[in-house]
Amino acid sequence: MTKKRFLAIAAAFAVLVPLASAEAQRGRDDWRPDNRTDWELLGTAQIGTRIERDVIEVGRREGRFQSIGFTVTGGDARIEELKIVYGGNDSEVLKVGEVFKAGTRSRPIDLAGRGGSFIQRIEIAYRAFGPVKIEVFGEKRRAAAWAELGCHRVGFLETNDVIKVGRREGAFRALKLTVEDSTLRLNRLRVVFGDRSVQTFDVRSAIPAGSETRSIDLDGRRRTIERVELEYIPTISLKRGPRVCVLAQEGEDGGRGGRGGGQRPGRR
Repeated sequence: MTKKRFLAIAAAFAVLVPLASAEAQRGRDDWRPDNRTDWELLGTAQIGTRIERDVIEVGRREGRFQSIGFTVTGGDARIEELKIVYGGNDSEVLKVGEVFKAGTRSRPIDLAGRGGSFIQRIEIAYRAFGPVKIEVFGEKRRAAAWAELGCHRVGFLETNDVIKVGRREGAFRALKLTVEDSTLRLNRLRVVFGDRSVQTFDVRSAIPAGSETRSIDLDGRRRTIERVELEYIPTISLKRGPRVCVLAQEGEDGGRGGRGGGQRPGRR
């Protein structure tokens, strides 16, 4: 490859990468309030012409939200700030300081989620230039993916197994088992963490082939898993033994690093 051709390809790549990134961001910024699959209406503030604070009581509802957005209709309004109050009264303040014309909406505003639970209420500081309605929406937090830690084929009259995970990083919050080929009779499950502490679960149940256990919550203080020990109920059978896999779910704070309340929402 000639030097001239190499430089041309490099220049084209340098142009296309920012464009792709910008296109992905625009796709997220162009959120629609009527997209109820990903967004949920948290509450509405209807205000007259004044400088004031208003409170939208969200209340305890299932699920958490990874970001919020709002729409302004009926008139123009200057939104000064949003205060997000979580369960337990932990809170974060999102500075806005911007005028929103009637019929416009904010960009998604990422939440730090320091409350670790649900949104209790949203306090809005604003200045309205006429009768205005502000609707606040929450983007539903997507469920964390399950990662396969390891699998094992249970042998004839085998009573114990160890699935070595290694000191992989990750805030795993739950485990579950999947079973294939034949029924698994499981007596006990022990999780050995990186700090050598142990969490034991008495299962004492038969898990049919083609099914999985319920989600088994882990102690959130422990961040790495060293190994998972399985204790079976002995079974005499000439059939092929079950194949059991251990899956782990990342904690909800994983995979969204660098989030915080310092992002200015801007208009759409």
